[in-house]
Amino acid sequence: MKSVKLAIVAIIVLFVAMMFIEIATPRHFVWDPTFTHNDDNPFGAALFDSVMQASLPQGYTTTSLTVSQLEKAIPEGERHVYMINTDNYPLSSTDELAMMRMLARGDQFLVAASRWASDTIERVVGFYTVGYSYVWIKGLKNNVLERDHDTLQWLGRGTQYPARQWIVPDELCNASVSNISSRQFKPLVTCSHFMDTYYDWDPATQEDVVVPEHQQLDTVAAVITYKRGKIVAVTLPLMFTNYGVVECDVSTLVMRLLSQLDRYPVMRLDPNAKTEAGGVSESPLRYVLDQPPMKWAVWLTLLTVLLAMVFTARRRQRVIPVIEPPVNRTLEMVKHIGSLYFHRHDNADLLTKKYQFFVDEVRRLTMIDLNDDNHIDDAYLQLQQASGIPRDELRQQLQTIVGWTAEQPDDRTLMRCIDYLNHVLSKLK
Repeated sequence: MKSVKLAIVAIIVLFVAMMFIEIATPRHFVWDPTFTHNDDNPFGAALFDSVMQASLPQGYTTTSLTVSQLEKAIPEGERHVYMINTDNYPLSSTDELAMMRMLARGDQFLVAASRWASDTIERVVGFYTVGYSYVWIKGLKNNVLERDHDTLQWLGRGTQYPARQWIVPDELCNASVSNISSRQFKPLVTCSHFMDTYYDWDPATQEDVVVPEHQQLDTVAAVITYKRGKIVAVTLPLMFTNYGVVECDVSTLVMRLLSQLDRYPVMRLDPNAKTEAGGVSESPLRYVLDQPPMKWAVWLTLLTVLLAMVFTARRRQRVIPVIEPPVNRTLEMVKHIGSLYFHRHDNADLLTKKYQFFVDEVRRLTMIDLNDDNHIDDAYLQLQQASGIPRDELRQQLQTIVGWTAEQPDDRTLMRCIDYLNHVLSKLK
């Protein structure tokens, strides 16, 4: 018995020690873009949302609802600026149609996405965004200080802000906004980056041609007016994260983009807001579980301990006595109550209980309250619709039955009343 206690104490001590190690071990950053409100990694939005909440006096919130859900949830008279921040293809076809309706009624959107080229947006609004390549997260993580940088230029034409430049890593500027047919397309920010020599298809000659290295200027942010609303299209989604606020200091750029929209409360769509985001643990347990042999050793050890506990419990368990279930006396009780009514011959009391049972069944089946005298006419009308029996007949018969409950009906009258109540219930079922 003493050895068992020592084993239990040792297991508890090891468990507590492992918990302290798990808590004290730091976590390394995860560079996968999540854009979530509770993620404090570089491409989460915990710090970004905090800066926006402190900077926007009209209000800034996050929501896990989609655009189509927000269209139904928010009253039509309330105007908002909706911020959508994601890497690729921000909206489904259903959400895009809802977005068109919300723009028509006066809502406004800031969409930061590197790829957005749906048929609906191109045909109805008249623009699209195209990405050159996916963001090389590993290169951005390891060589952010050594790699080339691009220049973001605020045009300043027709706005209250002067021209300004931001120097950002070139991995973040990999898409552009193109105007197709919109007459209300106004560029806001351009990106100047160096293009190496590459091959491009020439439709005239039907062959690849060499494009020499050159400096290319692309529009990366533009405002498009559509009916009563506006869209600010931005192809720099990773700027709207913790990394963009800290490393590139683009919070002023975000504020300038938001200032192109009306001063409505800003609501950022965060479909993953309710999920928990965070770094990956570097604890010893993570290392053990990452190695297949050690992982199998841990699982086999746990299985051995579990089997030992099961067999030990089987050897020490006590004999469980067989307990007979209680005898069902319900039928005897019914016969006894029936005998009492038969000997007392109290037909009025029996009819009263039957009518009350009828009222309760009607309420359970159809939610019609026959005890509510203030709305009894509506109750009879609803009961007629549910049972198919004429309302006048129901009124006459039920009032007659209620009248007999105050007297002492004979056996034939009692049977006739009970049969009618059963007839009505059969119609409801």
